[in-house]
Amino acid sequence: MDLTGFGFALVALILFGLYMVPRKLTSLRDLPFVLSMCLGVVVSTTVASLLMHGVPLLRVDGYAGGLAFACGPVWYLGVLFYTISVTRMGLTLATPIKNTTAVLGNLIGLVYFAEWRETHALPAVIGSLLVVVSAWIISRTSENHEKRGTLSALGVAAALSAAVFFASYTIPFRLAQRAGLDTVTLVAYMGLGTLAGALVAFTLLDRNWRGWAVTPPREHAYAALCGVIWVAAVIAMAEAIRHVGLAITWPFTNLNTIVTIACGILFFHEVNVRKFGKILVIGMTVGVLGIALLGVARL
Repeated sequence: MDLTGFGFALVALILFGLYMVPRKLTSLRDLPFVLSMCLGVVVSTTVASLLMHGVPLLRVDGYAGGLAFACGPVWYLGVLFYTISVTRMGLTLATPIKNTTAVLGNLIGLVYFAEWRETHALPAVIGSLLVVVSAWIISRTSENHEKRGTLSALGVAAALSAAVFFASYTIPFRLAQRAGLDTVTLVAYMGLGTLAGALVAFTLLDRNWRGWAVTPPREHAYAALCGVIWVAAVIAMAEAIRHVGLAITWPFTNLNTIVTIACGILFFHEVNVRKFGKILVIGMTVGVLGIALLGVARL
């Protein structure tokens, strides 16, 4: 078992579970929020590139750079739908449904990138399915309460759309890795793509630039913080993929539900622990079993 790869995956899991937490601290609407978040992404990736390479953005081959840039708009659609889902249903319910992307990413790795050659496919697939089952179990903690999340058709549709787009960006992401891009440069070009997607969407769907500009700086700072945490998560994920492959890393990191739920319970009171504690324990246990199988798949 590659402990380094699983170590990076664990760090990514924790950070992916945390990066949307500041969303609950800002009153920005969805489109302005994601725009500010993408600015945080670009600033943090620029700083990372300066630290690693001494330049804001390393010049790379057009094909590899284009692949990395293309990840951005696809990811943007994923995070936009995820943000809409969090707004409608809360972190605790939106995240498990979004994390059904685990199976999609697992299949992309095994089939599209032929990782079945170095991965035991059966435990990998079963493990990713258990992650999804865990998400479904945990999503049953919904109840009608003014402070707690409740399932809605729009929220569920947005979370499922996010799952598809998040899984889709892994294709150009992995291709860019195979084209020779180092992790920081890949994420930097992807960051530019996320900002491009955010600017286009805001221009077409919102256009309230004045309203965005006069928003208190604290609101933008919370959104940008989401972007900074996300960048750290993607860097850790990219290193995990290099070590243990996409088919294992993607479902592993998507068990970030556990971290998100802990935040939802401790800070935002989105779940009645006394009423749904047993369901949460069962869901988390199933998720941990899924991760164990993912580890077995790389033995």
